[in-house]
Amino acid sequence: MESSKQVKQAIALEAYEELAERYSQHAEQKAENGYIEHPAMRKQIGAVEGLCILEAGCGPGFLSKYLYDHGAERVVSFDVSPKMIEFAQARIGKKAECHVADMAQPLGFLKENQFDLVVSSLAIDYVLDWSVPLNEFYRSLKKGGRLIFSIQHPLASYNWYKPKSDFGVQLVEAYWRGFGGKPVRMPDYYRSFSEVINPLLQAGFQLKELVDARPIPELREYQPERYKRYEHMATFMVIEANK
Repeated sequence: MESSKQVKQAIALEAYEELAERYSQHAEQKAENGYIEHPAMRKQIGAVEGLCILEAGCGPGFLSKYLYDHGAERVVSFDVSPKMIEFAQARIGKKAECHVADMAQPLGFLKENQFDLVVSSLAIDYVLDWSVPLNEFYRSLKKGGRLIFSIQHPLASYNWYKPKSDFGVQLVEAYWRGFGGKPVRMPDYYRSFSEVINPLLQAGFQLKELVDARPIPELREYQPERYKRYEHMATFMVIEANK
């Protein structure tokens, strides 16, 4: 577990602590999460029977539970938000191996060559220096292991935040109003395509595939206007790389 001083450095910790309960209750029903990002990640992950998996930035445990339900042998999960970890432990149940830890810091509880697969869903966006988590993921993966993670699509991020420059990594923020209750100020980082790909290569990974996430057909029936909007609009990107 990271020290309290380190955890406080996480830019989105306060926001996710405030949002944890609402996020846990509503994210799976939201078009952006439950009908675009979640299915895109799960399709890219594929079969998980018998695998040892790390989920980095697990939030309230949606993906970790899915992995166990589909046959993963072991899932180790962590998140910077203690409240999110409480929801993850409750959602996963007795098998839960959940830690409070900051992805922006070295992860001392991880052993080398431990996992077949590392997954991370919309979490690494909040880290300024990707070299830290990517080196930790590389270290903890077995040879030939896979890293699959999702981020806000750089085009979507640029259109949403309107940063001062197209280039580099920039601290930005927005107010989240889609989970009910009081709007939450959410800090984030905009990063260009080169700032997404080059840190992966520098950490030693081999890039396998980039996927522009698209809404699944079920969204057309559930929220037709959202489906029409997102059918032609970049939202999230899923990246797969190999050790």
